[in-house]
Amino acid sequence: EPPEGQKGGPAGAHRPRAPTGQKDNRPPDRFQLTFPLRTNYMYAKVKKSLPEMYAFSICMWIKSSASPGMGTPFSYAVPGQANELVLIEWGNNPMEILINDKVAKLPFAINDGKWHHICVTWTTRDGVWEAYQDGTQTGNGENLAPYHPIKPQGVLVLGQEQVR
Repeated sequence: EPPEGQKGGPAGAHRPRAPTGQKDNRPPDRFQLTFPLRTNYMYAKVKKSLPEMYAFSICMWIKSSASPGMGTPFSYAVPGQANELVLIEWGNNPMEILINDKVAKLPFAINDGKWHHICVTWTTRDGVWEAYQDGTQTGNGENLAPYHPIKPQGVLVLGQEQVR
């Protein structure tokens, strides 16, 4: 029975409010995907295809206490290239972004069991990338798959690496 003043619903569906004067930094439940176990069958596949891209920003709220590594929160594969665009953290390695099999290590500290907002931006011009955690730039670089447009008509999966 939910506490007085709160509506019932599926387990875990109610959200207690943040204390007065404090910002609630958690993402809205309606956009939340939960992968309680690392498996090869728990994932979300996005039905809409992506256009050819010369720049992008990937942002997400993420919470993990996985050790070692949380796996693959984001994977975009096109015919002939399973690693067209991938965010992955495996073993005791830092999270990485892969674009057309080229790799940049992302300086995120997110395996503390708390919610974190992460963003990665990239442009094909000189392969310039930037990483942000909780609103602060944590890293940047260049020469990450420079002048390689992200190919269209691929498959976007959340929570699972793709092997083609």
